[in-house]
Amino acid sequence: MRFPEKDAHTNNQPLRITPMKKLAALVLVAATAAFCSIVGPLRAGTLTLDPGSPSFIPPEAFDPNTIMVDTTTETSLIHLSGFATVTPPGVTETATVQVSGMFSADPGDEFSVAYRFASDLNADGPITYTISGDINGIPIPDITGMIDPGLHVYEGTAELPALVTAGTFNGTLTLDFANSGGTALPGTLDLTLQQLDFQLAPTPVEVNPPSEAQNISTRANITTGENVLIGGFIINGTDDKQVVVRGIGPSITGTTTPVLADPTITLFDASGMMIATNDNWMDLSQEDQTTLTDNNLAPMDPAESALVETLAPGEYTVIVSGVGDTTGIGLVEVYGLNDGSTSVLANISSRGFVETGDNVMIAGVILGGGGGGLSQLIVRGIGPSLADKGVTNPLADPMIQLIDANANVLATNDNWMDDPNMQQVSDAGLAPTDPNEAAIYDILPAGEYTAILSGVNDTSGIGLVEAYEIDPAPVPGTK
Repeated sequence: MRFPEKDAHTNNQPLRITPMKKLAALVLVAATAAFCSIVGPLRAGTLTLDPGSPSFIPPEAFDPNTIMVDTTTETSLIHLSGFATVTPPGVTETATVQVSGMFSADPGDEFSVAYRFASDLNADGPITYTISGDINGIPIPDITGMIDPGLHVYEGTAELPALVTAGTFNGTLTLDFANSGGTALPGTLDLTLQQLDFQLAPTPVEVNPPSEAQNISTRANITTGENVLIGGFIINGTDDKQVVVRGIGPSITGTTTPVLADPTITLFDASGMMIATNDNWMDLSQEDQTTLTDNNLAPMDPAESALVETLAPGEYTVIVSGVGDTTGIGLVEVYGLNDGSTSVLANISSRGFVETGDNVMIAGVILGGGGGGLSQLIVRGIGPSLADKGVTNPLADPMIQLIDANANVLATNDNWMDDPNMQQVSDAGLAPTDPNEAAIYDILPAGEYTAILSGVNDTSGIGLVEAYEIDPAPVPGTK
């Protein structure tokens, strides 16, 4: 039985925030008990690793080697995850991660493999990958695919009945750098392994789905007229979703520009109809105040604003302004509460006046929940094309930076067509309409991220920062 690889870099649905380059940080994804769910009275067999497993062939091809093994959740599951920069090993042209050990199978067990990894290939041509294995010398059908230059995600599964009750087990991930001329392809491959799971159980192992946005926010200098802060978000799914929307000002610290002393927020649906408005969050009903407090989302200052709303899937806009046309640094935030809904927060697109220093526009996202896996994100910085929508003072040349929670700059872009991964932006249908606008594509583990929108050469104007998740449902058999 053979399953072709899945290249997960195709779909385009609006959602959150992005970059490109090496993923220097990796959140190790714990293997879940759901991977080892049992059918009927059957129970899973056991897998035992050999000492020193996994091994790397040749070891010098993996630098740094942070690929690790987790077998603590279930003895029937071997889970590998980690990060390495892989270089062509020269004579052999292949670099291999090998896992080996012993197994003891129960009636009805089957061997299965599931993998999902991000690759950033810096080479002039593609390389191949093969996931293979054997049970007592009997081969498991290979999974083979091509890794294209640039940043992509690949995933797939395969399984085979356990034909014997006990013996030895071997599994490998092989990266082949040979080109058509028979020599090693020069370049490097940054490999971020979300999961390479080998399992012995009555049901097959599954691919970890991506993380979801749990919080989206944008900070800017809020003035009046068209320079108020306008945040947009989308709820994707079929269920109603409970959300918290906040307008923050007095509790913002670390800025030399005065903060917005008395923010007010107003929430609108896609038709422009006002849903709700709030000036001071303690004026909400006791039930809503309790929801804020129970979720640790009660604003720190009584002059700050909040709304607790249960919303149908669709597009929404929230406007943050100052009471009495006051101005200052303010923050709009949207949180999706854990209410049992299958719907999720999607795209954030915030528009405001972009200045310099403290007054650039700063957008943030927290990725977590969902399947806990890698997420593919595109972030855009829009300016010149806003003139077509009636904006009188658009940001002429926007630039964006993507930063992780440790203040590492993951990616920077000025003009989207200069980005190494511009093709992924275009393939997703998200190419900006003006060449001076900015866009970044990246693949991110769960965590906190910030996108900073500014003007080249300290220019200012009204800008729009947008973030999209393009993960849902990879298409099988592409490539």
